[in-house]
Amino acid sequence: MWRVIVIFLWSIDCVIWAQNPIGLCASASLRGLLLGTAILIHNIDKNVDNGNYTSNLKKNYQLVIPEMGMKPQQIWTGENEYNWTVGDWLMGGTLNTTGWTQQNDMQVSGHILIWAGDVHAPAWLLEQEANITSDKAKQLLNDYIHAVVSRYRGKTKWWTVMNEAIDDKNNTNPFNLRDCFWLRKLGVDFMKYAFMFAYEANPDVELYYNEYGIERIGLKANRTIAMINWLQSQGVIVHGIGLQFHIWTGNSITPGDAYYQSAQQFIDNNLNIMVTELDIAMPMKDDKPIYPGDIQRQGLVYRDVLQYVLHFFPKCSTLITWGFTDRYSWIPAAFNYTAGDGLPLDWFYQHKPAYWQLQEELARVLIDGLYCLSPKSQSDKYLIPSVNNTVQLTNGDCNDSKYQWNITWLGDGTYCLSPVDSNTRALYIYNASATIGQVQMSNWSNDFREEWVFTYKNNNIYRIAPRNAWSRIMTVDDTTNTVVVIDDKYIDNQTWILTTSQINLS
Repeated sequence: MWRVIVIFLWSIDCVIWAQNPIGLCASASLRGLLLGTAILIHNIDKNVDNGNYTSNLKKNYQLVIPEMGMKPQQIWTGENEYNWTVGDWLMGGTLNTTGWTQQNDMQVSGHILIWAGDVHAPAWLLEQEANITSDKAKQLLNDYIHAVVSRYRGKTKWWTVMNEAIDDKNNTNPFNLRDCFWLRKLGVDFMKYAFMFAYEANPDVELYYNEYGIERIGLKANRTIAMINWLQSQGVIVHGIGLQFHIWTGNSITPGDAYYQSAQQFIDNNLNIMVTELDIAMPMKDDKPIYPGDIQRQGLVYRDVLQYVLHFFPKCSTLITWGFTDRYSWIPAAFNYTAGDGLPLDWFYQHKPAYWQLQEELARVLIDGLYCLSPKSQSDKYLIPSVNNTVQLTNGDCNDSKYQWNITWLGDGTYCLSPVDSNTRALYIYNASATIGQVQMSNWSNDFREEWVFTYKNNNIYRIAPRNAWSRIMTVDDTTNTVVVIDDKYIDNQTWILTTSQINLS
């Protein structure tokens, strides 16, 4: 059953059934943010759940990470022996071939090159450990990283070079590193070699260290900074830190708190940050949340994390969830089914409050109210309805109602624009995919062509685009002085000044 949100619009005689949001992909793109998720390749390849897995993925995310398929345990089958099946399917195996991500206009983040723990090391490597010298271990590490990074050069902008190297329990190793094959063979230098080899294989890729438990300021975060500072002192390139963010509904994240302090500490050390594995678990019993209010609290915490990312933008420009539907989440099994339901879509792909909170935070950049619209290139003129369902630009007074538009949030990531003097009508896009799409008026009919998205630029200046062609933009045509939708050319007649006439809070 679809979850239905009913929203009654001020001064428009209509009801919006917000069950079909524009999607997080569109809204994040308009904000300049990359929204990603971990994926199960098998689910896409086999088109599971009647295509619901793939369709929801493509609607809501621009970037993917293969959850397990590109880790050393899966790829590295022996010395100079590799299983490229997943990576090649995802990205294409050579420079001139394409994979699923290129064919579907998505980006991919390389994850991971080294997981610093024996439990995730290739079995053959551990079996041969007694016969592997330090020099041989360095050669193996060099050969593996060069093979992987070189094969997918130009196919990804990021690699997680090293994952979860710092132990939770105190030990005597430098930086409290976990005991692992690489530390035993190469000492602390194994980290330096890993980043050095990755940079040699592709100097154009961004190199990250990924860790959990460092989202809040504290001992583990401090040890991470000390480790990165040491790497940089060795001349190693490290571009950023991945903060995993496996958290709970009981967490709260507010400006200035321990989460913000930790992020700022990494940024102050000249590092970019990225939220890499976000999920927000609930305590569960018998497959149900123990606390019924947790589903709403979860939505608010998701919104908190998104606000945190936007706060640190552009030093933090990527937010990745560890999956997107509760149907395929690692949480229940990992916590013996005492926790779960940590993702924005439920078991049946229905939108949870977390989804709607993300959609609204990304897309609701304007409060409901009365506005006059002027193109930046002709700031002395206002947009008004004209004859024969057309619109035009004319000089006038913004205090006169005939120049005013009621702009109303529809709850699905979009807005309706209705002239105050004719509040049953709405701005409408005709043939949005044409070279020149026509902006007209229509009687309000709950049609997606009456829905518009906004992007805030600065100083009450906005980009306005139709829902069904959100990558294009409403523009004043230079030759005819008419209002149309065309490709974005980043010029003044494609941005709009919104002058407030009267504010009506929704």
